[in-house]
Amino acid sequence: MKRMKAMWEKGKRFFQDKAGASNVEIIIWISVVLVIATALFLMRDQISAFLGKATGEIGKLRVN
Repeated sequence: MKRMKAMWEKGKRFFQDKAGASNVEIIIWISVVLVIATALFLMRDQISAFLGKATGEIGKLRVN
């Protein structure tokens, strides 16, 4: 319990430090970018099919 409290206090001091808060912010941004990139990578075939279908539909539109 004592060790857990010491770790908690160390974490609080880390987040109060500007450099520590900046590091956490960078880690969060990198995590978000990786999640988005992974989702796009996993859905690449569906995205390509959707864009191909949309291109065909747009080509059918008639402009007066």
